[in-house]
Amino acid sequence: MAHPDLVVIGLIFLLIAVIIRVRRQRDPYSNKLALQARKIGSPDVYNGPELAVALHNPCAEEYPVEEAITDGLTGLKTRRYFLEALDDEWRRSARTGRQFCMAMVDLDRFKQINDRIGHREGDKVLRAVAALLDAGSKQPNVVARFGEDEFAILMPNTNAYQAETLAEGLRAAVEADDFLRAHEVTASFGIATFPDHGRTQEEILRVADSGMDLAKNCNGNCVKAASLSPNPGNAERNERLLEAYLEAAAKGMLSAAPDTFSHDQHKLEQMRPLLDTITALAFAVEAKDPYRQGHSQAVSKLAAQIAIQAGLSPAEVEEIRLAGIVHDIGKIHVPESVYNKPDLLTGAESEVMRTHAACGAKILEHLNVKGIEHIVRHHHERYDGKGYPEGLAGEKIPVGARIVAVAECFHNMISDLPYKSTCAFEDALDELRRCSGTQFDPKVVVTFLDWIQIYSDPRKQQ
Repeated sequence: MAHPDLVVIGLIFLLIAVIIRVRRQRDPYSNKLALQARKIGSPDVYNGPELAVALHNPCAEEYPVEEAITDGLTGLKTRRYFLEALDDEWRRSARTGRQFCMAMVDLDRFKQINDRIGHREGDKVLRAVAALLDAGSKQPNVVARFGEDEFAILMPNTNAYQAETLAEGLRAAVEADDFLRAHEVTASFGIATFPDHGRTQEEILRVADSGMDLAKNCNGNCVKAASLSPNPGNAERNERLLEAYLEAAAKGMLSAAPDTFSHDQHKLEQMRPLLDTITALAFAVEAKDPYRQGHSQAVSKLAAQIAIQAGLSPAEVEEIRLAGIVHDIGKIHVPESVYNKPDLLTGAESEVMRTHAACGAKILEHLNVKGIEHIVRHHHERYDGKGYPEGLAGEKIPVGARIVAVAECFHNMISDLPYKSTCAFEDALDELRRCSGTQFDPKVVVTFLDWIQIYSDPRKQQ
């Protein structure tokens, strides 16, 4: 018969093992990090001294994992844990087709507390905010401390309305807290939704972070969610939102960016991460209209081919290619009723639509890329001076704008749109010839026709 003490000891070890297993199964993200921790410098088998430590403290191996997933000050999840969870949720949602949201949170006037009172009081503020965010976020949401005074919330299987409602409730809870009110601390929230605001976890994170920056720029203590289906009454809101996106993407980069795109290919490569942001936004705007999906890419490719055929430098070609992608981004200000109207526009509606060129250029001001900005502004000018927005004529129109004008018009003619049927390929070429010298630069038209003779129907190239 077994000794009673040995039975008790055996039961204790069994209970400890069950607890550890339950803890691991309870949180799949923790389990992943535990496996990672074991891989880093952990032996497969204990030797003598290590076995003694393990027997003395069976939970010792859990401590590095806890440090990896739990913030020591606030008790929330760590940034590392959050990014792991975000990646897992993105993969799951991309596979199943469901939505998820995330919020970025920044504390307003927190730095003043550390500077005026000290870090000990600042730590109390962080713990108080963390407790409110954690208490107000239900499972399976993940709440993490993302930076010194920044927090992040992952909301699986959640739509934009639900996320904004939750964020507004959390914002109100922070504002109403007596301790935080005494320190004049509030919170700014930025929200992003997959897949509406990006196709990758990096894009979703960037949009949420930029929305948070917009909230802070609006004096804080508010929630800002991306809106890619603008209505007439919120044009200013959309403009400020886009501006915030660009400003956030430009952080740490504009100091090294040129005032204009020089013909230095290296500088173009330096700007590429910044331009990727505006490109993603352009595609998101285009996604509002199923008839226009792929339009920006097609115009970009045609314009670049014309530029190459014209013998422009690689940097000029790249500038025109990028301008082709973002040429219609100003349409974020055009009301849905006008943007997606199935019939021809009225005179008043046409005037509204015409504002998109100038609006797009204004959005691009924040990139400090004057060449692309000028192309976007003037791609609806006419060679005879009867275009918009400034009525420029002839060589006064930037060459890139003259090229994009031909590329866009040609693609529109050979595309099936709600208000018109597809134009035959040869008929579209004839229309370009007919408008050469009035609407279009004759040199650009000839260059395009020369390229067509080489490559035949560009639709086959797309």
